[in-house]
Amino acid sequence: TQWALCDALTGLEPGAHGTLLYPSGVAAIAGALLGVLEAGDVLLVTDNAYEPSRSMAEKLLKPFGIDTRYFDPLDLDAFPSAFCDRTRAVLLESPGSLTMEVCDVPALAAIAREKGALSLLDNTWAAPLGFPAFERGCDISIMALTKHVGGHSDLMMGSVAAADPAIYERLRARAQLLGQVVSPDDAAMALRGLRTMPLRLA
Repeated sequence: TQWALCDALTGLEPGAHGTLLYPSGVAAIAGALLGVLEAGDVLLVTDNAYEPSRSMAEKLLKPFGIDTRYFDPLDLDAFPSAFCDRTRAVLLESPGSLTMEVCDVPALAAIAREKGALSLLDNTWAAPLGFPAFERGCDISIMALTKHVGGHSDLMMGSVAAADPAIYERLRARAQLLGQVVSPDDAAMALRGLRTMPLRLA
């Protein structure tokens, strides 16, 4: 049942190699960050990020030796100067979860790639039907399936999809080590929610 949901979500995301499931959206964000960052790395985070993402930076990543710096997602001219030689990843949200600001994700992702950093997009609000993350240059797409995919206020779940097979395998290995799984009943309800998601999202 879990594999069926992973396959369905991968099919929903153009360009995805594979999708992993987590017990909540916050767990998915944490899983993605812990999957691509190591001690000594720097993470850039959009300054309109979901509050738990900001707390994660200070209370989870910092003790592991990972530094976080914030940037204005609407200031493209200043964005390149936010990078340093230790910057490994950029966490984006569009629209911003609280401010609903819409940033130029393709431009930000292109700059990140030029700088040698991965771009992770919290794509919960738009979902792949509204914004195909990989076609817009992102490396990792994160969703709180609790919202649009579940759709009936009766489950909590998150997902992380990756376009590159090597990144997917690294995320998968970390998820297994951290014991990140979902129940088959919840996976079945998420599959149910997918059937009406296009109508509800519209």
